[in-house]
Amino acid sequence: MNPVANKDFLSGLVFLAFGLAAMVIADRDFPMGTLAHMGPGNFPAALGVVLALFGVFLAARGLGWSKTEAPVHWDLRPVGCIVGAMVAFGFVLPRFGLIAALVAMFVIAAFAGRDLRWREVVVLTVVMTALAVGVFVVLLKLPFQLVPGFYLV
Repeated sequence: MNPVANKDFLSGLVFLAFGLAAMVIADRDFPMGTLAHMGPGNFPAALGVVLALFGVFLAARGLGWSKTEAPVHWDLRPVGCIVGAMVAFGFVLPRFGLIAALVAMFVIAAFAGRDLRWREVVVLTVVMTALAVGVFVVLLKLPFQLVPGFYLV
């Protein structure tokens, strides 16, 4: 079996890379402190250790510790749509506000799926946008521009 064509092995390498990066950044940029007086670098470092260990487990499972085999099928359309949705959110938010950014993000992300149902996309977009505005703007009072020139303070 080719490990590069195995989902478990590849996802394990991704988790391992993120875990190691978190440990390095936490150790380099934040003081660790001691066990009695923990510094701000302890939590990211511990999270990095957990991610790295999970990555090692998945990669080992992909190498054959498990009897199940999940071959990789590369499909660029979902990846492109999800990345495009995030880029569109970041581009639209400062120019047209939170509501337009969320609408753009949900609509673009909907094209990642195989079966696009517009009624479901519209309902999901309305509900999630209302929830995001309610949580981030109303409850947490974050100063997001909802539409150009309008802030709910």
